[in-house]
Amino acid sequence: MKYRFAALSFVIACALLALAACAPELDWRELSVPEARFTVLLPGKASRETRTLNTAAGALTMTMYAVSLKQATMAVAYTDYPAAALTGEHGREQMDAERDALLRNIGASTHSEEKVLIAGLPGRQVYAEGRTGARRVQLKARFVVAGNRLYQIAYVGERNSVATADIDMFITSFKLRR
Repeated sequence: MKYRFAALSFVIACALLALAACAPELDWRELSVPEARFTVLLPGKASRETRTLNTAAGALTMTMYAVSLKQATMAVAYTDYPAAALTGEHGREQMDAERDALLRNIGASTHSEEKVLIAGLPGRQVYAEGRTGARRVQLKARFVVAGNRLYQIAYVGERNSVATADIDMFITSFKLRR
């Protein structure tokens, strides 16, 4: 009996080790970008890239820091707008435009959305499912305006490729620096 228990324990331990070896470890590290006034936890070394966005306020530069995993991407992007472009309703309109662009990227026909506070500022959180090519993906993103800057904090990846707790840790780790 004692040997059967030991053998069973060994088999279970081997199975758990095998499962652990299949799941890539996420190398969490804090990214601090002083000139962009934010910090965030990312599961690896971030790459930086810039893109030109054509907006109602004109052509603007969006700067993005992203970590690409095997079947997912976690990214923080920000865009500086002219001073009046994000005041009042204009801020909501720009958030709508950036949300809609992300939804179009995954071909989402519906989404859920809720208001959230991010660093004490009103923001929104969006969840949607769609496709990129043949892959079914999910999107979880947050948007917030701070001064003349619009931030996007977004996860896009195959469903169940990253644990929900890890996605939430990334999304909620975003902090604005003063």
